[in-house]
Amino acid sequence: MQTLSGQRPANNLSSQSRIIAFISILLFALAGLISGFAFGAFLHPGQQAQSPNQGQIATVPAPGQLTTPTPTSHTQHPVPLGIPTIDHVSYTEVADGTTSYNLSAQVVDQSGQGKPIHASDIICKLWLVQQIPNGGKFSIPTQILANVNALQGSITGTVQGQPFPEVSGLTFDSTTPQTHLCSAKGKGIWKYQVTSSVPAGVYDLVVLSDWNGVHYNWSWAQITVKH
Repeated sequence: MQTLSGQRPANNLSSQSRIIAFISILLFALAGLISGFAFGAFLHPGQQAQSPNQGQIATVPAPGQLTTPTPTSHTQHPVPLGIPTIDHVSYTEVADGTTSYNLSAQVVDQSGQGKPIHASDIICKLWLVQQIPNGGKFSIPTQILANVNALQGSITGTVQGQPFPEVSGLTFDSTTPQTHLCSAKGKGIWKYQVTSSVPAGVYDLVVLSDWNGVHYNWSWAQITVKH
């Protein structure tokens, strides 16, 4: 009677080999899977570190592109002047030689919008004249306007061909001379008193702005002088 005892060890070895092979394959697969996870985990932080830069690049303005507040108008070379804007004046003044009054005016361009001109070499002057008739035009000789040195003296204008000389009687504070350079922002400011020598009546205060004798303009405001 033939037995299969001699074959059993072979069968056992084969089964054991298959088990070992299966376990080896499984371990190899697990090792590959773990290695894949480890490799992926190694790369992912780098990708995350790069992603915030995408679409969020900070733009630094190039030199000359930075925006800073600028004056309405800043001019270094003489340009045509508009009528000076008198923004503060006392319409009733007492001729007592002690009461102080202030007048300020702004130099503007001829744009029609009254844009301030910022320049430090514009001469501003204030003086008193008799009442300019309604609708009358006060004119100043060109030879005076073109000569900035002449602005230091008394100015006689004309209205309808009639002379309108300066009325003496304003005493100016030492800090705001009658004729002076406007501020760097094109502002003329005067502080003065009306002497008792000025008769009561209606007058006009004339404001002149003259830019190097090249461009000039003037305006006036009516006041009443009392005693």
